[in-house]
Amino acid sequence: MYVSESGKTAKKIISNREQQLFLSSKINKLSLSIKDTHLEACISQLYQELQRAGITFKPKTYLSDEWGCPNKVPIIGIPFYLASPKLSYIIGQLTNIEISSDEEIMMLLRHEAGHTVNYAYHLYRKPKWNLLFGKFSQPYKSNYTPIPFSTEFVSHVSGWYAQRHPDDDFAETFAVWLTPNSKWKQQYANTPALAKLFYVDQMIQKYGQQPPDITDGKLDKPIQKITLTLDEWIKKRKSTT
Repeated sequence: MYVSESGKTAKKIISNREQQLFLSSKINKLSLSIKDTHLEACISQLYQELQRAGITFKPKTYLSDEWGCPNKVPIIGIPFYLASPKLSYIIGQLTNIEISSDEEIMMLLRHEAGHTVNYAYHLYRKPKWNLLFGKFSQPYKSNYTPIPFSTEFVSHVSGWYAQRHPDDDFAETFAVWLTPNSKWKQQYANTPALAKLFYVDQMIQKYGQQPPDITDGKLDKPIQKITLTLDEWIKKRKSTT
């Protein structure tokens, strides 16, 4: 298990009594917010990276039960527990969830930003998108068997995640393209993945300064609607993994 610096700090200050209070509290009553946390700084960095890359669109963010964007909605969901060092510590201790460092959070934000750009400009509807990445309409499988080190795909977050679904292939490709100093042209030279990276580059040149087709939509599991206690949420999470 990885515990971030904030998690290590929490270990020093959280008591057993306080942990029990957290566990017995409903998640939507924990008064969690992105504002004034390290997440706010990470999101600000993402916006700066998007702007430097020629993208005026700044996707909204919200606290949810896990990382992800709602289906075809360009808004980034961030795990609620990352908004609190104490919660991060509890989750890290009582589940198999790895608590990310800020560097890892940035990697995940860039991935999710790829989804938002895809949805905001409806790139997944374009014939060339489907030719390069695969059919967007294909089923999204929870389990997949990747081919390690395949040159058909970029490598960004762990688990060869680009191979999970065409939507994730695009998001991972976008994340590599967006990452400062990634030197993607050199890193992926003479590989099939390079054509995907150039496609992202071309799409941003074409659409990056344009207003998005959509910016909003129905959220998936916002924290305000998570009525489980933290203990119930942890037990439910364990039963499904």
